[in-house]
Amino acid sequence: MWTFILPLLIYWLVLFVACFVVVEIGQDQLYDEVTPHAGLKIAGGSLLLALLLTILRARGLAASYETMFTSNITWTILQGIVWFGVFVLIFQFHPWHGLGLGLATMALITGLATMGVESLLKKPVPTMQSSSRSLILNKPVRQSVPRPVAPATPAK
Repeated sequence: MWTFILPLLIYWLVLFVACFVVVEIGQDQLYDEVTPHAGLKIAGGSLLLALLLTILRARGLAASYETMFTSNITWTILQGIVWFGVFVLIFQFHPWHGLGLGLATMALITGLATMGVESLLKKPVPTMQSSSRSLILNKPVRQSVPRPVAPATPAK
């Protein structure tokens, strides 16, 4: 249960902050005003996107930068369609603006959010104590440094 809830909460937090910044600045710059109840729309849209990312992660298809554009390209295309729909239908951007902002935000944020989830939920690796016998001691080189050789002057 916690393996589903904790990634969802982390994804939701990261996506909410990123989408809030993009929607507030984007709608203010493009349309000179923000749509009413933008906070609730952003909370709902980011929750939908966080659910998608959590489900993909649970199935072993996490949106990491290593696989997002190579072996999992079909799931990246599905994410692009969902992000476009959220930006146009929920955040109420014009379709061309929603396409550009949604895909750019998806390409930047999903990999970062996945890195955060993986690093926060990774089990710590126990460290091994090294004994003094297993250490390799390197002796310092105690020599003078040779002078650089002057270049030969050409004969006249």
